[in-house]
Amino acid sequence: MTHSIQKITAKISALPEPMQQEAFDFIKFMQAKTTHQTSTSKHEPALLSEQALATD
Repeated sequence: MTHSIQKITAKISALPEPMQQEAFDFIKFMQAKTTHQTSTSKHEPALLSEQALATD
């Protein structure tokens, strides 16, 4: 386990249960955001060309 993960785990473990759940929800949000950005960047050239073709 990396040092950062150990520090994060220690901080989250010290929180009350409802706040641990909130931290977990935030982590899921960040993962979804990262996944969305990755999938958007894969299709970005197609989206940009679609916009350019619409003007033709």
